[in-house]
Amino acid sequence: MMARFRTLARGLTGAALVMACCAPRAAAPAMVFVTPTNLIEPLVLIESRQLRGGVLKDVGEALARRMGREARFLPMPGKRVSEALNSGEADLVCYVLPGWLDGDLLWTGPVIPVAEVVAARDDAPPINRFEDLAGRRVGTVLGYRYNHLLAQPNQDLPFERFDAPDTRSNLAKLALGRMGYAIVEELPLRHYLRHNPQTKIRSVLVLRQYTTQCAQSKRSSLDFQQVQTHLAALVREGEIDRILSTYR
Repeated sequence: MMARFRTLARGLTGAALVMACCAPRAAAPAMVFVTPTNLIEPLVLIESRQLRGGVLKDVGEALARRMGREARFLPMPGKRVSEALNSGEADLVCYVLPGWLDGDLLWTGPVIPVAEVVAARDDAPPINRFEDLAGRRVGTVLGYRYNHLLAQPNQDLPFERFDAPDTRSNLAKLALGRMGYAIVEELPLRHYLRHNPQTKIRSVLVLRQYTTQCAQSKRSSLDFQQVQTHLAALVREGEIDRILSTYR
């Protein structure tokens, strides 16, 4: 009787070990990226409140693959991005600089290069430098901070802000003649002009070229050093450039 019991016990133990070895591991939680809705194509393509495509989706998914996770995207107005990160509602946001967000966040190295330009109507007076915008009405995006364009971050902007909810609205107002100039990123401007070739708008001045970063919430469960390492690899191996080249 005891021998039969020991045999049965060994069989049950073996079965338990097999089940433990073969049971699927729980999937790692998704990485949640904030997607500012005041960005436009080709940076983001938002339809029915969902991110459907664009540079930021491609970059987020490339990073998530490297970390063995799924990427989830949370579109929201730009003014809510800081709150979402500081509360832990989201893990990461990319295409930002430290002066653009509030709170205590973890900042990666440079990731996505940007050229910021002045777009002007064909009939607007010519400008040759940033200071030539002084006193003029200039199209800007609501919630955007432009202190990175100033010699001293605490200086006042030399021009009159004329805010629009997003870059597309900003360019549409420029096309209608509501103002003579707008500050935009070069990549969205190229995309807009490609799809609106009749528009009498052109890039007249490169204000600044810089490389944006990603910011991680301190409440995120992600290993920040791993995030840093994988993002640096995406840059070093040319993956970021390959993503951008598909939209140029």
